[in-house]
Amino acid sequence: MKNKKSIPPSLIRTAYRKELWKNAQQIMQRIEKVIPISSAHLLGSFTTAKKRPADVDFILLLKTGEKNPKAHWSVDLVIAPDNASGEATLEDAKQWMKQKYGAKKSAVLRLK
Repeated sequence: MKNKKSIPPSLIRTAYRKELWKNAQQIMQRIEKVIPISSAHLLGSFTTAKKRPADVDFILLLKTGEKNPKAHWSVDLVIAPDNASGEATLEDAKQWMKQKYGAKKSAVLRLK
């Protein structure tokens, strides 16, 4: 990812936010080793004045070899640790799915 820009210092004033940002940067660096990233965009509660945002949200635009410039695809991906915090994130996502789509019309399937 070229032209790396730093985030405003106001977003990382507390120790909690600094740690959250540091972990998010490490994850992005690991992803970039495997997937070529064209640009990254920070959004969500981390960009607000919220005291303790739950996570850091990104939209990553990937470099693709698509021959069709009109190809449409996107994937929502949540990266969470394999511990109690990650399990809480998964449970939160399950509850959100039930609220958004209804208990009978939604499912969270384990693929691996």
